[in-house]
Amino acid sequence: MDIYCVDVGSIKNNNFGWAKLTPESEKVESGSDIGELAESISNSLDSSVQVSIGFECPLFVPVRDEPVKVNSARKGEGNRPWSSGAGISAMGTGLVEALWIMRKVNELTKVTPSATFCWETFQRKECNVFLWEAFVSGDAKGKTHIDDALIAANHFKNNIHQLESVNSISEDNALSLIGAAGLKSGWFKDLSVLSKTCLVLKTA
Repeated sequence: MDIYCVDVGSIKNNNFGWAKLTPESEKVESGSDIGELAESISNSLDSSVQVSIGFECPLFVPVRDEPVKVNSARKGEGNRPWSSGAGISAMGTGLVEALWIMRKVNELTKVTPSATFCWETFQRKECNVFLWEAFVSGDAKGKTHIDDALIAANHFKNNIHQLESVNSISEDNALSLIGAAGLKSGWFKDLSVLSKTCLVLKTA
């Protein structure tokens, strides 16, 4: 498996970074070009290598019944909720960048990828892409966007045998934005993905 993580941000202003880890070889790749990232993911998939891709932005939002809690933080976010200025900005930017990456990978790969949020499904090799949310905050952050992507990828790697137990955020009812992007790109086929959450790996 190749582990990818994307620190989203303005591409025009050079605020975008990505990293790739190959655990078996300890190989590390990184960059700030979204096109090179899509090409690298495509190469992995065309080589029959499964990939996990984390995006450092909110990938799903809570669905609440109480009006006063509609915009409140997801359980586990603490003082950095998805609905803050920074969270909303990262979510919007990350969503369009994730969709661009998916569509570009579709152009480059021989077969459209099949994605999942379920780690067990991925381990059984029923899908070749595992999507997750990276959450790098506070003193854990690096100096650059590439640093943050690498920090999150290493956090995934270091917890690869206990990913579900280190999940930081859970919601009983949610709307999956990354699921919508996956449906648009063809990475998902089942509309039920719109109600599913993904793992959130918080490096704090």
